[in-house]
Amino acid sequence: MKKLYKNYIYTILLAGSVFIFSILFSCTLNNDQKKDFLSIEVGEGDTLWGIAEEYEESNLTKKEFIGWIEENNGVSADSIKPGQVIVIPVKGEELVQNLASEQ
Repeated sequence: MKKLYKNYIYTILLAGSVFIFSILFSCTLNNDQKKDFLSIEVGEGDTLWGIAEEYEESNLTKKEFIGWIEENNGVSADSIKPGQVIVIPVKGEELVQNLASEQ
């Protein structure tokens, strides 16, 4: 058993290192991607459907918009609470352009 362990110790260490680094990279990538999107605070009486209507994106249906919010924030439509901060799939600069074009 010791001989087998000695033969494969470097392979086991390499595989473990790759696994740990891939998890760390994945977490960092998700946080960086969320920085590109808009964070909003849920208000009293807000629903994901209402938020989807307010910040409507042309490339997502309301159902896809809500699904994105649920997946990327770890929430469900019935579990959001007032004061909670969530990330929505709207780029900050797109929101400014949309608001400017509405005036």
